[in-house]
Amino acid sequence: MDLERRIEQLEAKMKAMELELNELRRERPGMGDPRQQPVNPGAHAQRPVQPQFPPQAPYTAPQAPGAAYPNPPGAQPYQGHPGQQPMPGRPGVPGYPGVPGMGPYPGQPGTAGYQAQAGPHQGQPGQGPYYGQPRPAGPQAQRPPKPPKPPVDWEHAIARVWLPRVFIVVLLLGVLWGFIAAVSAGYLTQPVRCLLGLVAAGAMYFFGERQVRAQREGLAQVLLGGSVAVLMLTFFAAHHLYELIPSWLAFLLYILSIALGVWTAVRRRSQTLVIIMTVGGYLIPFLVKSTEPNAWIAAGFELVFSLAMTALSIRYAYRAAYFVSIGVLHLPLMILYMAGDFEGSRHVFLGAVFLQHALLLVLSLVRPHRHRVDETVSLMTGFGLVVLWIYALYNQAGGPGPESMMLIIWAVIYSLIALWRVMSARLPHEYMAIATCAWLLWLVEIVSREALPLSVLIEASLGLGLGILLRSRMQQLTSAILYLFGGLGILQLIIHEILSIETLSWIALLASLAGLSAVLRRHIAEEWQRKVPDILMWSAALLSIVFLTEVTSVLTRNLSFDLQHLILSAEYALYAIIVIIYGVMVRKSMVRLAGLIVLLITLLKVIFFDLPGVSLAVRAILFIGLGVAGIAVSRILYKRKGADPEAPPGPPAGTPPLPPE
Repeated sequence: MDLERRIEQLEAKMKAMELELNELRRERPGMGDPRQQPVNPGAHAQRPVQPQFPPQAPYTAPQAPGAAYPNPPGAQPYQGHPGQQPMPGRPGVPGYPGVPGMGPYPGQPGTAGYQAQAGPHQGQPGQGPYYGQPRPAGPQAQRPPKPPKPPVDWEHAIARVWLPRVFIVVLLLGVLWGFIAAVSAGYLTQPVRCLLGLVAAGAMYFFGERQVRAQREGLAQVLLGGSVAVLMLTFFAAHHLYELIPSWLAFLLYILSIALGVWTAVRRRSQTLVIIMTVGGYLIPFLVKSTEPNAWIAAGFELVFSLAMTALSIRYAYRAAYFVSIGVLHLPLMILYMAGDFEGSRHVFLGAVFLQHALLLVLSLVRPHRHRVDETVSLMTGFGLVVLWIYALYNQAGGPGPESMMLIIWAVIYSLIALWRVMSARLPHEYMAIATCAWLLWLVEIVSREALPLSVLIEASLGLGLGILLRSRMQQLTSAILYLFGGLGILQLIIHEILSIETLSWIALLASLAGLSAVLRRHIAEEWQRKVPDILMWSAALLSIVFLTEVTSVLTRNLSFDLQHLILSAEYALYAIIVIIYGVMVRKSMVRLAGLIVLLITLLKVIFFDLPGVSLAVRAILFIGLGVAGIAVSRILYKRKGADPEAPPGPPAGTPPLPPE
């Protein structure tokens, strides 16, 4: 009845709108019908004004198909060619679109010149939805509007999500206090207490299943997880507090409780329950009372349980549970090792860590469907934890020990995997980066302090080259950090002897900067990297001056003060000339500019550092030498300017002159 009443009201409104529209058309005849508008208003401005025909009555119903518009008095209606039937689309027939290729006439609905009448408008039967009003332009006008964002249902969030979580804790506290009060009064014996715990766990599990069927997921997860927690606490009380069950039986019951929770979580597809059961499973070795703890059993159980939960998380694509099962393993292992007397069994704990990381490495290679970010994070974080375990358990201050052998084993493994990935036409991003870090740690173990910066620099240079050739951003970033570490270490070295590891380190640094600059110039693909080779070459040029200063100080330390400054300034000037000549030969203006800057630095050194302390004869020699060097350089640059391709090229030889304009 309600629907029929609404339909009647709608029909009444439509009739009222139609009557109002007819009244508006009577007041302004010809404005409501676009067919009575002139087709080309501009043409009437050029012709003499014709007498207007009497206005016609506005139509209130559509004309019959094929009917022509009324013609003026005395005019013949359009009949077409002899024998031709009138067709829709002819002039004078409704629906005439105009000549092909001609746009719509001015005033047509949907065009820029058309303006609909003010007030309500009711289209005629059979007309389009945009008749009498501007047609929306663009494809976006046809899209439905975006639905408004639903408001936050605070009642649902509080009553169905957080309320059960809060009040289940309140309920458990009340039950616990009542239990303590009953025990203090002597009403509950130890077996009865354990039996009540089992009943409470069963009741919570039963009601949790009912909440699942009632689609109350938040309350159901709380009850199901709480039932397993109460069950484990009951077994803990029976074993640890009351000594009603032996250790092996308590251990077995703990495992069965966790298995029940995991089975429930998988059946209900609940990642939250999987995480809760993972954390609870790691606590099992701490809940078993043992007079002689066994490292193999404790660490072995933690490892097997971690691998099982990792496989389960991968199987059901639980990302959070995956990281919990991997990362939390190290915490119980560390607590077990520190709490027990396991100094002689440290290889057991390290073996558990090694096996877990080996499993992650194998999974990253053989899994058909992989999540690259998860694998990269788990592999690199896992290798870092492995290194921490190695140094925590086997680091010895007396020199290289077992830790160096362990590090080189992992370095070789990751290097071989990276090589295999390259040969298989696959990118070895994380494997190559981990191998680079492993080799660095091994070098730190076996190389002396003086040779360590050189070793790190060589490894980082090779790693950067591989990263550039293979276009591996991760390898480039890792090697760049190591290169910076090695370069800063070399800059702190002071050369005391020419034939020394310090001199070799400086030479390696300068050569690596030049080599990396050359490699980058050939393999740079992005625009923002174009300045990197120039930065490396400028760094090499500045460091070459420092190196020359160090070497000259060693060679001239037995000479007088005047000769030391004279020789050093001469070396600076000679170095500047060599750089400028090289820039002229390779036709690089940047290289020539670097030589000129070095020559100016030499002049400033002579003026501000050498003149106050040297004799007049040395001053004369310095200024004569610098003057000759400056004039010679200017002559060289002036002579080679015409042959420099960087200058604006002129017309080739033999080209006839252009005719005058």
